[in-house]
Amino acid sequence: MTNAIYHQTVLNNKLYQKDLSWKNQNQFEESSYSFDALIHQHPNIPELTAILGKSGGMPILFDLEDPRPGSILIMNDHLPSIRKLMTVMMKSLVNYSQPTSLQFVTISHYPEKWMETIQVFDPQYSYCAGVSGEFENSAEDWIHYLAKKADDRLSGRNHGPAAILFIDDCELINHLDIQARLNYEWLLAYGASSRIWVVSGLDLKKNPDLLHPIDQFKTKIFGHLDGNLSEEKLKFIPSGILAQLQPERNFVTKISSSWVRFWAPKLQGN
Repeated sequence: MTNAIYHQTVLNNKLYQKDLSWKNQNQFEESSYSFDALIHQHPNIPELTAILGKSGGMPILFDLEDPRPGSILIMNDHLPSIRKLMTVMMKSLVNYSQPTSLQFVTISHYPEKWMETIQVFDPQYSYCAGVSGEFENSAEDWIHYLAKKADDRLSGRNHGPAAILFIDDCELINHLDIQARLNYEWLLAYGASSRIWVVSGLDLKKNPDLLHPIDQFKTKIFGHLDGNLSEEKLKFIPSGILAQLQPERNFVTKISSSWVRFWAPKLQGN
């Protein structure tokens, strides 16, 4: 995740990156830890920072005050694990932020399920501004609203809390009207500069030919994928790195010039 790491995690430190070799990540990574254990281990994470997991004992962090990572795409062959990683991000942001400084919106095929999930860690929906199904008018309304707010902020107006638009399956964008799709693409390109982020998921098993959106995202997180990928898909990541990823909670992203593998925490258990 280029530039998505808080500087005190040392992952931007070249000496640390050398120590965090791919071999060491494979041999020593702890994969069975829980979300609660991760939060307990790192109680002093800055506000407006999401934890995605850890690598070599170090947290993988996403700093909402730094626009350089741009929009984020999470790809694998199992949408439920993408949704779980998004939940980890949401929960950690709720732990480390105030609702006056952060709001998030979710658009999904399964809005009711998301409402149930979010209510567990945000019971008053203080951080969650809305959850919409793809065929609800509110889905397009949210995209229009966030694009307008981002445009205003770029013009020096309408300052407010950081916002994240979570779309767990970016294939659903194809079901929206043309203006919503254009505003979505605009947010991918420019939203982060005004602290309005897009985090989307893509199931390449379900949508093997949906390559166009990959190029639109500045930061790409890969989970487990079928080894029989086309040459066009392999331009985004070396096949040898993908081959070593385990299903569900194991991911890899590029930090600076290094591919860093990490494990997302379990959402339940101690």
